[in-house]
Amino acid sequence: MTVKMRVRKCPTDDLALTNCAIVNAGALNGMEIKHLLVKAGPAHHFVFSVRNHPSLKADEIAFALSQRKWAKLSLDQEVEVQQFTFNNNQFIGSITVAADFQSKKNQTSEPLNTDFMAREFSIQFSGHAFTRGELLVFKFDDDKGKSYTLALTVTSILGIDLSLATNPQTVTNLKPIEIDAGQLLPNSVIVFDKAEDSLLNLIGKSKGKSAYRSIINPDWDFQKMGIGGLDKEFSGIFRRAFASRVFPPEFIEQLGMKHVRGILLYGPPGTGKTLMARQIGKMLNAREPKIINGPQILDKYVGESESNIRKLFADAEEEWKRCGASSGLHIIIFDEIDAICKQRGSVAGSTAVHDTVVNQLLAKMDGVDQLNNILVIGMTNRKDMIDEALLRPGRMEVQMEISLPDEAGRLQILKIHTARMRYIKKFMSFEFL
Repeated sequence: MTVKMRVRKCPTDDLALTNCAIVNAGALNGMEIKHLLVKAGPAHHFVFSVRNHPSLKADEIAFALSQRKWAKLSLDQEVEVQQFTFNNNQFIGSITVAADFQSKKNQTSEPLNTDFMAREFSIQFSGHAFTRGELLVFKFDDDKGKSYTLALTVTSILGIDLSLATNPQTVTNLKPIEIDAGQLLPNSVIVFDKAEDSLLNLIGKSKGKSAYRSIINPDWDFQKMGIGGLDKEFSGIFRRAFASRVFPPEFIEQLGMKHVRGILLYGPPGTGKTLMARQIGKMLNAREPKIINGPQILDKYVGESESNIRKLFADAEEEWKRCGASSGLHIIIFDEIDAICKQRGSVAGSTAVHDTVVNQLLAKMDGVDQLNNILVIGMTNRKDMIDEALLRPGRMEVQMEISLPDEAGRLQILKIHTARMRYIKKFMSFEFL
């Protein structure tokens, strides 16, 4: 039976949080109805779960603001309403929602446990009807008693056929299928994704697997990069510094791993330390590295040297607060790092500028607010002058000596430098040369 009703505002805030359509108990001939199909136009059909409230008339139906926005309903609009019943294949096996803060002024970077959120969601909305693309409001208190209100958008619904699930002969063939609308079951899987540009910091196993791009550029090649004789060193750096960054952030979080945040390249002058550091940025799918000479950090004004260090890390800090483990890698390269990171107390003078610069760099790399999206590469030919605190784990823990190349390395270098000359004598023996 189809009846016509007028759209009204939701009578109370508590009812608005139920994300249900609100009608009078005597509407639709007093039938006990769980779900309604609302027709706002020829191609605008929406399914809602139902709650009753005595303040509404028999020909009125109330919606929260988020529901009216999603269904494009205006106040006092006339809609057609009829009872709706889900089929056996319209029960939700898994539902994915994109989450963001309902109010921008209440945003926080504190981690929200998605396992706790999924449990609260299942309790609040068990038996509820959901449609793909639906907007809803989700209010919950975390395990510490702090209240959060989130705006959710249903992005994906996978349905299961209960008739197959209850039959022992067909349960092995049970496969989830994409559906447009379904009813939430007590055992439905709820997955929370972070909405685009959201500041939400989601943790836990109920967090969605966000799109991940491998950090290693698949097209990189040593000789195309103009580097020869450093295969062993590159292999060591990759194994110790970049192997963990190949995996998606969710796996790293579950394993409790920490990425390497610092690499020190040291060795005699002219062995390719600076060239190697520059080309690492091309090897990685990361932002263009910030390359700075050590002496450029120093400034004649008091406090400006430390400020220059903070500016180098500002972009990484801002993105880490906004995106957390999903933020991209920021590479900072210090050439001649021994100019600013000498052993503390070894430089004469009353200002102790070098000491405070070392302190500031240590605080940014391994301080109270640790960043897991940075990689600091330092280069020097005087490792003995570097402050020992900078070489400890969590700082520049990967120390790679770039020494003079062996015979095979010299052959690689010769081939690189003569690449454009090979057309003169294609069958030249580089080994003989």
